[in-house]
Amino acid sequence: MAKISALVLKPERDFAAKSVPSDPQGIQKFVGGSPIMTRLVDGIVVVSNESATENDPLNFTIFQRHNDHVHELGKLYGDAVFAAESEKGLTSLDKDQKQAVKEWFQFGRDRLLLNE
Repeated sequence: MAKISALVLKPERDFAAKSVPSDPQGIQKFVGGSPIMTRLVDGIVVVSNESATENDPLNFTIFQRHNDHVHELGKLYGDAVFAAESEKGLTSLDKDQKQAVKEWFQFGRDRLLLNE
């Protein structure tokens, strides 16, 4: 099984750079349940547990800034894995993508803010 370099984010913890399997099903051991991939921006995706509920720890809320307005896109419960996506599937995050993910949380650990 091929491995990629990703950022793993557990509720109430800091990012951890980890080597994870390159397919969403292999990432299941990190996020549990049924893995679901959400496309963000700049080729970055977040893989999380589709069956997570409000009974699981809240990891973060995703917001998007559009025309100077901020809209909530949804809450993510449980663990999350940030990776890159290409036509070949999941790939390693490069240095700039890792920095971009960390900058999305600049307004607080629990708020991921995407720009248009």
